[in-house]
Amino acid sequence: MNKYLLQLLLLIFTSCGGEESEEEAISTNEQNNSLESGYIPTDYELIKSDEFDSFDNSNWSKGLTHSTNSSIRMIWNKNTGGENLLNNNYAGYLLDDNVYVNNGLLYLDNRKQSITGTDPVGQFNYSTGWINSLQKINFNGTTKNIYLEIKAKFPKGDKVWPAIWLIDDSENRRWPPEIDIWEYFGKFFNTNRRDEMYMRFIYGLWNDKKDHSYALKNFQSTYNSSYKFHIFGFNWTENDMKWYIDGELVHTKNKGVEVPSEDWPNKTMCIVMNNGLMRVVDEGNTIFPNSLIIDYLRFYEKN
Repeated sequence: MNKYLLQLLLLIFTSCGGEESEEEAISTNEQNNSLESGYIPTDYELIKSDEFDSFDNSNWSKGLTHSTNSSIRMIWNKNTGGENLLNNNYAGYLLDDNVYVNNGLLYLDNRKQSITGTDPVGQFNYSTGWINSLQKINFNGTTKNIYLEIKAKFPKGDKVWPAIWLIDDSENRRWPPEIDIWEYFGKFFNTNRRDEMYMRFIYGLWNDKKDHSYALKNFQSTYNSSYKFHIFGFNWTENDMKWYIDGELVHTKNKGVEVPSEDWPNKTMCIVMNNGLMRVVDEGNTIFPNSLIIDYLRFYEKN
């Protein structure tokens, strides 16, 4: 009888303790997401890393310009853009306050607020956070093969448009080229397409641009990236570009195949990381504030 009573008590105890509390579930989830690395190619050496224990001005500038030399800047639209707006595809006015580090994480926020803009002049209903590595972190993967690894969470919602991308950082910079490593669309412009992560290369001339784009569909549905950290990898060599999520290859562009050989990027490029909001898309299910959150960025070169 004691034996059966003990088994019954054990069964009751196990049943009562079988469901995790929400806090316990989150804690377990975060432990499962404490990824240290995704995929690092063979013979690549760590050259630089930012673990975002603080905001490192030697690596990054806030907004669209260099932190100490305003003549070094991203190329914004001369008619619709300015120091605080790349172009009128975006709804958010760039504010330095929307860029901050907290508990070892970099936050780039979208916020809903009323702003009277000065550059460009206008009324804005949102603010957003951007950083760039102009003349601080730059590289040419064609001449020296590189691998970037970024541990991040991407926000979700119809209106959000966050991205991690590369632009020309040579002395006489121009646009294109542009490599959109990870460009997320909650809703893709005035279409019915939603929840897509783009990997694309834009090339050619500004008045005759071309691109090769690949969209990873159902991104948030698949990866739950607004809640879970994932490791996003990008390998750029003289012959191909490869994209990885948690070590799994998700896309490849080959020189001479997806991209014409004569258009393969051979420029020194730097990194832009931004949250964003699409002007022509309604808020829909978007929650404010929302954040692109970066745990670390690590930069490797082939030996």
